[in-house]
Amino acid sequence: MRVGYIGLGAMGGALARHLVGKHDVTVFDLNSAAVKAFEELGAKAAPSCAELARNSDIVLLCLPRSSDVGKVIFGPNGLAEGLSAGAIVVDQTSGVPGETRDFAQRLEQQGVAMLDAPVSGAMATAIAGTISIIASGSRAVFEKVCPVLKDISPNVFHCGERVGNGQTMKSVNNMMNASVRLATLEVVAMGRKLGLPLEAMTEAINHTTARSYTSQGMLPNIAAGRQSTKFGLALQVKDLNQAMTMGTDTGVPTPIAGIARGLLQIGLNTLGEGSQLEDMIRVIESLAGTRYVAQVGSLESKGGH
Repeated sequence: MRVGYIGLGAMGGALARHLVGKHDVTVFDLNSAAVKAFEELGAKAAPSCAELARNSDIVLLCLPRSSDVGKVIFGPNGLAEGLSAGAIVVDQTSGVPGETRDFAQRLEQQGVAMLDAPVSGAMATAIAGTISIIASGSRAVFEKVCPVLKDISPNVFHCGERVGNGQTMKSVNNMMNASVRLATLEVVAMGRKLGLPLEAMTEAINHTTARSYTSQGMLPNIAAGRQSTKFGLALQVKDLNQAMTMGTDTGVPTPIAGIARGLLQIGLNTLGEGSQLEDMIRVIESLAGTRYVAQVGSLESKGGH
């Protein structure tokens, strides 16, 4: 299968690597170093998106925003200039469902099908090839693409024949994940302020009704001094903004997600555009006036508070 992949950032690069060696892969990215790394793995490099499209039966994209997807498809030297009738575009971006449906309708006019298939999971699962892929669109088109998606991960789910359903599901997941993450950091900070050791709280929480994917993954990593996630804070704010817009459009109140989004925006404004979601640990520590892990030499580390 001739497969094109556009967007070789942290997530896209991790996903695309699983396709090299299994398919005839052509890649494109504005980052020449990322492209070179894929050439060394055996992929071909395209000079433009249009040229990549001419050499691909299926094109996958993983970009920061839907606006980027629109430029890549319909902009100068974009995919639309090189796609042939019968080709398939798969958008793995955490994008805006309505915009993705518009892209799909425009591509349909030239005989090109489109699916959305965003992913959900930690970077470690993307690298390991076990990340969840949430796809939507025509069942017939999905069946054609599914073998390629399963080369990325066996955990592929079809969320309906309406393009954009996958991105809607991803937004629902993002709202829940962000809210649970910040709520967990908040209550654990309170426990620390009251003198509870992080390790003891982690063990107790993960054996009671308060346990979650976040408590089971993030808290042990914090206790061990390891990074718990690798994701840009600006992108997390973008994801929450998109999700809350969907709530506004449908008349669904999202007060809890609103608080989470506000905290993330505080973190982004304070730490800058290059900050990571991981940095919210420091933000919550600062707001609570405590540390999740006691510093060596402090009274707390010696048993005081």
